[in-house]
Amino acid sequence: MNKKVLCSVILSVVGGVASQVSSAEEWKYTLGTDISSGDYGDSADTDIVSSPFTISYSPSDKWTFKASMPWTQIEGPGGVIPGGDGGIVVGNGNGNGNGRGNAGNGGTTTTEPQTVKESGLGDLWLTGTYSLEPVADRWFFDLSAKYKVPTADEDKGLGTGQADYTLQAEAFTMIGDFSPFITVARKFKGDLPDLEIKDVWYTSVGSGYRLDEQNSLGMSLDYQQATTDTNDPSTELFGYVNHKFSQQWSGMLYGYLGLADGSPDQGVGFQVSYRPAN
Repeated sequence: MNKKVLCSVILSVVGGVASQVSSAEEWKYTLGTDISSGDYGDSADTDIVSSPFTISYSPSDKWTFKASMPWTQIEGPGGVIPGGDGGIVVGNGNGNGNGRGNAGNGGTTTTEPQTVKESGLGDLWLTGTYSLEPVADRWFFDLSAKYKVPTADEDKGLGTGQADYTLQAEAFTMIGDFSPFITVARKFKGDLPDLEIKDVWYTSVGSGYRLDEQNSLGMSLDYQQATTDTNDPSTELFGYVNHKFSQQWSGMLYGYLGLADGSPDQGVGFQVSYRPAN
C-alpha cells in the first residue's frame, strides 16, 4: 500500500483543526521510506522498498496540492506491481519482471518461482484536496482527487504504464484528545494490455490520539477490494507514532500488518517533514 497516502491522511486528521483555521499559504516537504514484505498468496515473498519525496502547497485554508514520486526497489517472483496509491497484485508471477504473471512467458508454467530484482523511479502522483466548511466547529470534511502520471518503468514491473485516478472523501472530528476519522475512496485503474484491472473501493476507519503538544499516535483498519480476478482484497491494521520536533520539523514512525492475502504480511516505515517558516 502507499502508506504513504494514509500517513498523510492521519497527519492531517491529528492536526486537522489547525490546518482548517490557518489562512497563511504554506509549503511542506516530506521524505520517507516504506519497507514491506509478503507472499500475497504466492509461493515466494515480494519485498518492496519505496522512498517517496512529497511536495505539498496550501495557498489557503481550503486548498492543498501535492506532488509525490518515490524511488522504488522490488524483489520477488514478478506478481506484484507497486502502485503508489495501493499496490496492485496481478497474479502468481513468473520471474520475468513485468508483473504480468504467466502471460509473459507464453503460458509456460514454472515449478520453481524465479526471483527478479528491479529498481527505479516510481509513478508521479498529483493530488488536490478541498476542505469544506466545518460543521458545528467540530466536524471536518475533505474532498480529494488524485491522478497518477505513469512515469514508472513498466518493463521493470515498477508500474502498470497506465494512468490511474482516485476520488476520495474524508470525515473526521475532535473528541477531547481523540480524532476519529473515516476515509472512503473510489480508485479507477487503467487496464494492462492482457489483463483487466478492476476499479475498486477503498475505506479506512481509525483514530488519532494526542499525547501532548509534541506527540501523537493512532491506529486504523484499512480495506481495499481486489484489483484483479486472480488476487484477494487487502486488509491491513496500521499504527503510527508522530513527534513534532519544532515548528518546522516533524517525524513519524509506523508499522502495519496484513490480514489478507491481498496485503503484504508486514511493513514498517518513517517520514520526516519540514515546513519553512512563514
